[in-house]
Amino acid sequence: MIKNSVFGIGLIFSVLLLGLPNGAMAGSWEILQKYDREHDYFAFFFVSATDGWVVGESPFELDNKGFIGYTTDAGKTWQASDATVSERLQSVYFFDKKHGWVVGDKGLVMSTVDGGKSWNVQTSKVEISGIGLSDVHFTSNQIGYAVGMGETIIRTANGGKTWKILRGGQAAGGVGDDDTNVFNAVQFIDDSTGWVVGASLSPSTGGQKTLIQKTTDAGRNWVDLPVSGDDILSDVFFVDASNGWVVGGNGVILRTSNSGESWERQESNSPEKLRSVVFINENVGWAVGGELGVNVVLQTEDSGQTWVDQSSGKLYAQDIGSFEDNVWITGQNGFVNKYSK
Repeated sequence: MIKNSVFGIGLIFSVLLLGLPNGAMAGSWEILQKYDREHDYFAFFFVSATDGWVVGESPFELDNKGFIGYTTDAGKTWQASDATVSERLQSVYFFDKKHGWVVGDKGLVMSTVDGGKSWNVQTSKVEISGIGLSDVHFTSNQIGYAVGMGETIIRTANGGKTWKILRGGQAAGGVGDDDTNVFNAVQFIDDSTGWVVGASLSPSTGGQKTLIQKTTDAGRNWVDLPVSGDDILSDVFFVDASNGWVVGGNGVILRTSNSGESWERQESNSPEKLRSVVFINENVGWAVGGELGVNVVLQTEDSGQTWVDQSSGKLYAQDIGSFEDNVWITGQNGFVNKYSK
């Protein structure tokens, strides 16, 4: 069941709500809430213009490290789920208002089929090896994917009752010198076609390479897409089967208009790590990130040909998402902002 106690936003969580009639982009940020030092928030997902879920960590809890919360008023106030979560959570995805999943450290996967009234632990098959899961995405209330460390990709075809390891799933070698891929984000545009992003790491040489892979057969086979550089990618977002963006370290933004067959680098004019990207249509989108003491919020109205700096303050942004024309951002130290015309 869900507790009725209301709490402030977590240590690294913020929400920005944006109304965008006809794609117009004129407005200002308004601070709604600040600070809750008992929770760290890493990711969120809205199922309507008012209802959303957030996941993260309770850093002062020894046995109940993970955290799940929700809002029913577009982020003005938040309530805590009383779910017992053993590990910190990294990602949340709801296919509809009833069916949702969260993933996190040590292969933890939890699901709800009643809109978050109850949460149940699922067997991911990677919890034995302790593989951390960084992102989750579902194409229906049955078919879903999660990705993480150790080149790990897992898939379910029955809502998570059982998960199958498609790749990886094993912890790194004892000396930590094995070459491996790290997947930080996954997105599918339909039941067959999807992308994962991250980096190829070579601990023995200290090298790394930007990595984007694509599948067109529901994850059975993956191919490297042509991309250069050594930046670790953090997020991927496609608005349709052709047009997509990825973001990552050192302010990198890459865009494709042909399903990933080629990528062009866009100028972010930021040296900071970009952690998340979202577009509400082919033209209008945001990329957010930063490090301690630095906030980065970039916005474009021309598919990323130009990015405008909307940053303010020193609290960095962690995650960004949208529902229709509403956009929210999570960030450091529990501030809640609203973007209004």
